[in-house]
Amino acid sequence: MRWVPPEETKTIAIRLTNWVGDCVMNTPFIARVRTLFPHAEIVLLGRKSVAPLFQHHPHINDIWAIDDKSTGGFRKAAAQLRALKPDLGFLLPNSLNSAALFAAGGVQYRVGYDRDARRSLLTHPVPLRPEDLAVHEVRYYLRLLHGWEQEPHPPDPLLLKITSEEEAKMDEWLESQGVGRDDFLLGINPAALYGTAKRWLPERFAEVGHHFAARHGARVVVTGLEKEHSVAEEVCNAGGRAFVNGAGQMSLRELMAFLKRCDMYVTNDSGAMHVAAAMKTPLVAVFGSTDWVTTAPVGDHTRIARVDIPCAPCLLRHCPIDHRCMTGVSSSTVIDMCEDLLAVYPPAHIGAAQ
Repeated sequence: MRWVPPEETKTIAIRLTNWVGDCVMNTPFIARVRTLFPHAEIVLLGRKSVAPLFQHHPHINDIWAIDDKSTGGFRKAAAQLRALKPDLGFLLPNSLNSAALFAAGGVQYRVGYDRDARRSLLTHPVPLRPEDLAVHEVRYYLRLLHGWEQEPHPPDPLLLKITSEEEAKMDEWLESQGVGRDDFLLGINPAALYGTAKRWLPERFAEVGHHFAARHGARVVVTGLEKEHSVAEEVCNAGGRAFVNGAGQMSLRELMAFLKRCDMYVTNDSGAMHVAAAMKTPLVAVFGSTDWVTTAPVGDHTRIARVDIPCAPCLLRHCPIDHRCMTGVSSSTVIDMCEDLLAVYPPAHIGAAQ
């Protein structure tokens, strides 16, 4: 099997994964592709919900928002690919549909894992080994480059970019909510789109926020989607006047700017958790039903709060018993982790936590 030399590669198409958090974990792969193919045009293809993550990204030339689940969307994306004429394509999702799109789009060399009965659609199927399912997702994606890198390469950092204008607009929004530029800002994310099994208890999020409001004079902004407004409101009602319900009030780009401004973020395992990690925001993530080995937030500025129980990770959307993986994590445990992080990463804009 011939692996196309970098000097012969003019255009590369990369099909992104479908969820925000997974796409953030795609960014070290994208960085490595740029390093290996420094002169190629790199075009990303992803769902409309994730495409905003990659605006202003330094390693790519374009991002296409596609809908390849519908017949019309598939045909449109395939036609775009045929017009682009990519020499090389990387499939980060494991789906048959993504491989079919690149084949229909005439991508010359198609690299992806040999999964989901799609081997015949790939020119370069990468064998799936048992150990590939036991590593962090960042390293899972990087192995698709084994034809160019025989030895494992240390992953590049997560990377997302926002503009100074976006930061300024977020400062204005925060000020409209009573959060000053010199205030300690704690972000809280009590929801998780995947299901209730990933959610820590709202009253414990409120206890963490109350601690930071009382000890550090923090303002607490609770984030989430519009459909998660009621969960955020439950945290705010339990927390008190220092809390602001920001659920449903931020676009993805605005959430990125907000997370960059945060001095600390406390969250469930979620897409927002990975965005915060990419923004280098100190964070504590509560893990229960999901796999902390493969999907942990990346970076020395992150911590995981979890309890060791036999049924975790179950990967279920909803707990069929007593949710012990979450009830076992106390608010004091999370508070102590946050305080330890603050000792290492004090808020730069006010010098240090008060």
